[in-house]
Amino acid sequence: METQPLLAVKGLKKSFNGVPALHGVDIDVRPGEVHGLLGANGSGKSTLIKILAGFHDGDGGTVTVHGTTVSSPFGPRGLRDQGLGFVHQDLGLAPAGTVLEHMALDAEGESKGWRRVGWKAERARVQDLLDRFQIDVDPDATIDMLTPVQRAMVAVIRAVGGQEATPHAERAGQILVLDEPTVFLPRQEVGLLFDVLHRLRDRGDAVLLVSHDLDEILEVTDRVTVFRNGSTAGTRSTTGATRDDLVQLILGARDEHVAKGRAVVRDDRPPLLAARGITGTRVRDLDLELYSGEVVGLTGLAGSGFEELPELLFGSKLPKQGTVEHGGETVKRPSPARSMDAGVVLIPSDRKNQGGAQELSVLENMSVPFLAKAQGGWKIPWKKLEHQSQETCDRLNVVPPNPQAMFGHLSGGNQQKALLGKWMDTSPTVMLLSEPTQGVDIGARREIFKLIRSAVAQGMAVLCATSDYEQLVEMADRVLVLDDGRVRAELLGDDITKDALASAVYAEEAAS
Repeated sequence: METQPLLAVKGLKKSFNGVPALHGVDIDVRPGEVHGLLGANGSGKSTLIKILAGFHDGDGGTVTVHGTTVSSPFGPRGLRDQGLGFVHQDLGLAPAGTVLEHMALDAEGESKGWRRVGWKAERARVQDLLDRFQIDVDPDATIDMLTPVQRAMVAVIRAVGGQEATPHAERAGQILVLDEPTVFLPRQEVGLLFDVLHRLRDRGDAVLLVSHDLDEILEVTDRVTVFRNGSTAGTRSTTGATRDDLVQLILGARDEHVAKGRAVVRDDRPPLLAARGITGTRVRDLDLELYSGEVVGLTGLAGSGFEELPELLFGSKLPKQGTVEHGGETVKRPSPARSMDAGVVLIPSDRKNQGGAQELSVLENMSVPFLAKAQGGWKIPWKKLEHQSQETCDRLNVVPPNPQAMFGHLSGGNQQKALLGKWMDTSPTVMLLSEPTQGVDIGARREIFKLIRSAVAQGMAVLCATSDYEQLVEMADRVLVLDDGRVRAELLGDDITKDALASAVYAEEAAS
């Protein structure tokens, strides 16, 4: 039986400088459901969320909450006072603040004038919220003391608690909007966050979940809406749906997997990069060799060390012991400068804080590796660098293909393509990748895979550290599985499957 939606968006439009971002999208979210929102990078998902949150004003269409149409513009609080709570990808939590302080800020932060916080009553309210959703977290713990999944759960409960403290709370059903909350979570802990979403659904609330992870959407959602090029491509139940069904809605065509081709590994020469007895915080006494013409995958459980190894090899994190070799030459104290001089580059998982400067233009970000060589006297040849950046943007289909665009305004997939293109233009011999397609849509993933395999066919070596098994199946020629900082298993060629990877990773957990 159909029920009235808690949230209904009809014909919503938005343009930026005359360029449409939303052509009139429709989506409705019903009580007691988790509703997925999918789409390629730049399809309009983030624009919709920012309009609902009050960051942008819509140019047309209607938004109805609890059966009442809300007049636009929504103002800086967006639709929070109408019952919507928001959890963004970066969670919006201050590391030094306590759980209790964050909860109190959401409940009391909009009160006018001076007001003393009743900490005893607030502590009881927060503890009740945590108990209701079965979250074992100390209200006095600071955010930096929590695990990644605990932080995500606190952000969700903070949004729920803030909603309950507003006047709409007497109405049935709240609406929680989650914008890719699992991107930075260890894969094996995502289920803990999903348990919280199920409890919200079971009490009649609605959840709008934005994600690029198709398996995640199929697992946790009841229905899914797909945006394509700023329009609604369709809405369907996820019961009985397959990955191919969703991919066809997202891309408008069936998925075409990238053929890896057989690796031509030059192991008759010294490895382009090697580690001898390398030890870090997690990694312990590890040996590794990377040869020309191969993609080596690296995976394991969170904390196994696979996340740390690229930084140790690059020198952005100093090893406690062991050595690194560049083309057979020993480097006792690797550093980013020495690595880049040897043709070794690192693309970190944290694009926002480590990969690129969000406040600078695409041109400025892509020019960094070339400034020292291009500079003549006191003058930087920006015209030459802009021409180079434009060629790279066009070649890699970066959207928008405009070097003057702000890097932070690009979608995640386009930021990643720009970063890959920047470092590819330096003609590296070795590329170290950490979660290279994290938060990247299915179409951009395919383009990134093709780019990397093409470079490897030309003789580059790649180390790809990721918890995404599908990515390893499509990209890697061999995969090393780490457990407790050491290599415990190695898979080769056709033996690299999702089931085999999961078995190797979790078999080590069971054995440890």
